[in-house]
Amino acid sequence: MEITFAFLIVALAAYVLFGGADFGGGLLEASLHRHPKLQHRLQATMGPVWEANHVWLIAVIVILFVGFPVVYARLLTALFVPVSIALAGIILRGSFFTFRKYDPEPENRSALYSVLFRASSALSPAMFGFAAAAILQPFPVATGDSPLTFSELYIQPWLTWMGLFCAIFVNALFAYLAAVFFYGEVSPAEDRAVIRTRIILFFAATFFSGGAVLAWGMTHELVNLSRAFTPLHLLIHAAAFAGIIWMIVAIRRNRTWQMRLAAGVQTLAILGNWHHIRYPVMLAFDDGTILTVRNSAAPAVTIFWLNIGLVVVLALVLPLLVYLYRVFQDAPDTQA
Repeated sequence: MEITFAFLIVALAAYVLFGGADFGGGLLEASLHRHPKLQHRLQATMGPVWEANHVWLIAVIVILFVGFPVVYARLLTALFVPVSIALAGIILRGSFFTFRKYDPEPENRSALYSVLFRASSALSPAMFGFAAAAILQPFPVATGDSPLTFSELYIQPWLTWMGLFCAIFVNALFAYLAAVFFYGEVSPAEDRAVIRTRIILFFAATFFSGGAVLAWGMTHELVNLSRAFTPLHLLIHAAAFAGIIWMIVAIRRNRTWQMRLAAGVQTLAILGNWHHIRYPVMLAFDDGTILTVRNSAAPAVTIFWLNIGLVVVLALVLPLLVYLYRVFQDAPDTQA
């Protein structure tokens, strides 16, 4: 089951990196309101591959459903409100992006489509942040002796100050990733200077909102500090710091792929830190129930064939995704 859990983390990391950069394109586009040419270029960059990025979200859901069915059932039940809103945001985001491009009379509604596209691009990451914050504390459990209201069961666990800080942090991180990835898609020096400024601004927003998340979590005992000084934890922090230095050097030298790799290292360090603090706990409940990687895993035979299937699927899908990204990266910009 540890191998299956590793597949889950890899799929989640891929979704954060690629899907996150795609979501962040909405905020990045909004920040380029004075640069319509760059907005058009960004739209052309996102257009061909935005839907393919959600394959990683599907992978996360499948691995949870098959490999950790108890976690899947209880997590999706407890957080069905933010998850439903996030899924609605994904649908609306794609719809408004498409309407903006294929509406036969876009001049009448283009501005409205753009506002709704950007809002829905921020909505789903915000819900992801609220859900991530909710997982940090025990979920309430309704019993016959202590019945709970709908709000107590399904709203209050995620609609918290910690959730708000996490929502801001996730949106800032995704916008930062979008700016870093988009930097390599523009060539003129003046355009790169504009995107470089956005990288710095969104990194600052990520840094300070992440600090707010950590400070609030520490003061309210939502973040487990018992592993804060373990060798692995310190190594993760060193990797994050190295990613920042790498990014600074890569920006100064205009090394676009190094910038993307550095942003990837920083993002993976954030995810690694979160999972290191939580592992092996996946979910906890206020009746004392704790779901771990081991006690919530499916039967061994299911885990075995799930791992085999994941290896086969990854072997088939990864080359196709790489080819897809390369084809559309090299394609000319035909956005009007």
